[in-house]
Amino acid sequence: MSQRSSRRKSSHLSLATLPAEPPATHPADALPENLVRLLFQQAADLVEQNDPIQAELWCSDVLGAVWAATDGDPAAEETFVDAWIAAAESPAAGPRAGTAALTVLSMLAGSSPMRRAASAAAERLGVAPPPWASEDVSAGECWHYGDVFGDQETILCAFRRGGTEHAMLVLVDHTLGGIAKDVFFTQAVADSLADLQYELAATPVAFLEPIEPAVARRRLQRAFALTDARVEPRVNDDFAPHRALALARVRQLPPSIETGTLGGAVSPDALIAEFLDAPEAAELPDRDQAEQWARLLIDRALVHADVPARVGPGVLDELLLVDVPDHALLDAAAKNAMPAVLTAWIRWAGHRQELSAAAITWLETALEEILDEFPEAYREPAAVAHRNTCPDTVDLRTSRPAQLHSWPQRTPISSTVLRATSGAGKVGRARPK
Repeated sequence: MSQRSSRRKSSHLSLATLPAEPPATHPADALPENLVRLLFQQAADLVEQNDPIQAELWCSDVLGAVWAATDGDPAAEETFVDAWIAAAESPAAGPRAGTAALTVLSMLAGSSPMRRAASAAAERLGVAPPPWASEDVSAGECWHYGDVFGDQETILCAFRRGGTEHAMLVLVDHTLGGIAKDVFFTQAVADSLADLQYELAATPVAFLEPIEPAVARRRLQRAFALTDARVEPRVNDDFAPHRALALARVRQLPPSIETGTLGGAVSPDALIAEFLDAPEAAELPDRDQAEQWARLLIDRALVHADVPARVGPGVLDELLLVDVPDHALLDAAAKNAMPAVLTAWIRWAGHRQELSAAAITWLETALEEILDEFPEAYREPAAVAHRNTCPDTVDLRTSRPAQLHSWPQRTPISSTVLRATSGAGKVGRARPK
């Protein structure tokens, strides 16, 4: 069953009990007593475990709960961190638990001033920090795993602290504008890389290659910034709890200077004309329908900050199982034209992307599967209601050009095409749920 709204979740803490009254005069009073007690009970347990990764995951989960509950408002995190610092310095926290909590907060808080404030507060408590506090985190190899269509990619970065190694895997979704969509941490670095290599051998449309850590940092910084810029971004459930730790690891990667140049502005009309004049579109019987579907594809890409003429299974999934059911009115002529036009588009755009013949054939097969699922998605009651009431609905039942003014970001009917999981990533269409 499709899900048409998404809410971020935290695996440990909920901030739903935060009081609605005006801010208290003392920062520590801004946190409910039960939340303070829970925070420092957990911090005391972390002192006994003496495991830096567990401490970081705990802190990241707490900060992720704030990020999720406040729609990523940086000011809200700053207010929470101020209250956390004040609570950690209070007698109720206990000096050892307070020091452990502040030490890990000084590593993961979102801004340099917040990290410095947490570090200074830990020093004021006068208790020796956990043994792992002095262990540096160093970056190792980075790998890039993705599909040849450019729909999604997983970036794996290895890190070392002391004598142990761990890895971070980040899923970047280009069908949604290049946002960071999922984050996963593992201490089985070699196994994760082996899983990726196994998937590569079994999937003809995937690639796996090493990338420079500085390049990985640049790509990841951009992906996380794009996620933070969205209102209710379509991230997976594990994203918020791992976000702060992921950003801390990105900061450990060497910096890189962007040397690429921005391309010129894309003219949708020029791309449509190029498609209609291409050999792949020569046999299409209805040029008006071909133009309208081409404009729909290009405008959707521009709305989602994607490359306008890029094609991939994720693009087709999003278009036919999410966007068209929610935002397009079709008559019999539009539906009848759809398979031939999209097949021609796949071949034209695939050649533009320099995809192999095997990849284009793979895409055509994926399109057939998606078209089989389209009627059910288009008849779904929620989709029918939305497209009949939404002011941005596109009408393909007439000869008017399709106009996509601002399609809202919505939870997909289809699953992701490439996903970072405990078994690393997998390429290939997943069935809608």
